[in-house]
Amino acid sequence: MSKRKAEPSKRLAKRRKGEVPAFGAETQDDRVNLASSLSTASAFSTRSVSSTGPIPSLSALCARSFVSNLHALHETRDDWEGTLRWLKLIPDNLVPKLFAMLRSSCPEILTNAMITSYFLRGPSIVLTSDLPAVNKITILAVPGAGNSLHELHLTGFVKFADSVFATVLPSLPSLRVLVLRDCVKVGSATAEAAARSCPLLSTVNFNSTAVPPVALIPLLKTCSDLKVLKLAGIPNWTDATFAKLSSAVFQDESFKLRNIQTLKLRHLGLSESSISSFLARCPNLIRLDLSFTHVHRPLLVVSTEARIEKLSLTSTAISSVDIVALVSSLPHIKYLALGALGGRQGSSVAIGNTSAMTMTDQTLESLTDVLKDFGPLEKISLVGNTKLGATFRGSGALGYFIQCVGRKCKYLNLSGVHHLQSLHLSGLLPQDAENQPPRLEQLILNNTGVDDDATPYLACCSNLVVLELAGTKISSAGLFSVIDACPKLRTLNLTSCRGVSVTDRRRFFEAWKHNSEET
Repeated sequence: MSKRKAEPSKRLAKRRKGEVPAFGAETQDDRVNLASSLSTASAFSTRSVSSTGPIPSLSALCARSFVSNLHALHETRDDWEGTLRWLKLIPDNLVPKLFAMLRSSCPEILTNAMITSYFLRGPSIVLTSDLPAVNKITILAVPGAGNSLHELHLTGFVKFADSVFATVLPSLPSLRVLVLRDCVKVGSATAEAAARSCPLLSTVNFNSTAVPPVALIPLLKTCSDLKVLKLAGIPNWTDATFAKLSSAVFQDESFKLRNIQTLKLRHLGLSESSISSFLARCPNLIRLDLSFTHVHRPLLVVSTEARIEKLSLTSTAISSVDIVALVSSLPHIKYLALGALGGRQGSSVAIGNTSAMTMTDQTLESLTDVLKDFGPLEKISLVGNTKLGATFRGSGALGYFIQCVGRKCKYLNLSGVHHLQSLHLSGLLPQDAENQPPRLEQLILNNTGVDDDATPYLACCSNLVVLELAGTKISSAGLFSVIDACPKLRTLNLTSCRGVSVTDRRRFFEAWKHNSEET
């Protein structure tokens, strides 16, 4: 019996260990969290809020009604064959939207036969590995879409061979967007098939695949309309393998990738010289991600002629002087990720060593002096810069930054800035006679020193939609006043908030409503 009891414990420990996100792991919002301070069980509380957007179209309302009633139709089998016949009559341009709604609400109903018969058509096809019915046969049926298919998204298929994906592309000459993210066996055959068969490609995403640098040669030479190229996390990209691409393409000084606007080289094992030779051929970059790379001197890498709007340098060993000089040369910047600077590609040794981080209060103050004169920024991430706020004097550099820059952003991530205190948020208070609230729609303060003293400042953010306070000292009483003042707020992260009861963390909006009714 003791052995039987021990086995579930081992499985639970293993599962918990697997759920802890790696430091710097990418998410939809590019968030980075410190693994050492995160709970393994997330506690997000959500609610629906009334929309003030445009009235949905009749087709959208019909699609919603169909999706909401599909479970009942499927269970009762009431004219199920008739329902499927109606699917055949849906116009191609509506199929991708309806399929997306079904994938989200009732994936278990979608059989392989149903998907291949009714949803592999229209201008866009999206298949993911978490859809239970999708298999190799489903993917091999994609060519049936033919010339009408402009976008193909196949993500997370770790078991299928390179040849499977390469077989699909020759029948799709009109393809403009190809996303094969996390299909780990995609390699040379698929990349070469894309170059040979899909000359109109403008977006290619090979993140976390096995495409070697040399396989990009025909793609870069053939697809002249290429605007977006994502190559993050490919394990076989080193200076030695990159040399073959460089000698074949980049040795020609006249060769330029003039249409490339988005380039993602995150988590590649390339030296700064290799990255520089790549970027030198992309004079019109707008979005650039060099996070977790070996870049040290970005001024030598990023062209001052480029109109950079989005720059991500998280966990790179860039000096404070260089980072301020670089940002000063980018007046069009809208998205800036400077998480864990000095973190040396997110190594565990560096993470545990505060001295490895290079972003200091003095650096942040200089950066604020630059950014406050720029136009409003959309997103800024300073996650994991553990030295910030260490020299606490009043509101300090963090308070100065939040007052002059942070309140003007729509997204601000200060997660893992352990010295951040409630007083630093005082810059969120109204700054003019018109009492204009901060622009903030998403504010992430996980694993900081914030407590209930922050609630008057958070309550000023009436545009907030998402607020994350995991691992802080905030309490239920403080949060009630924030929700009262933020009618758009629909998502709260209260993981490991000891001031909030465990039973309320996932249902906090219900607890707030109950408290409001009682008072």
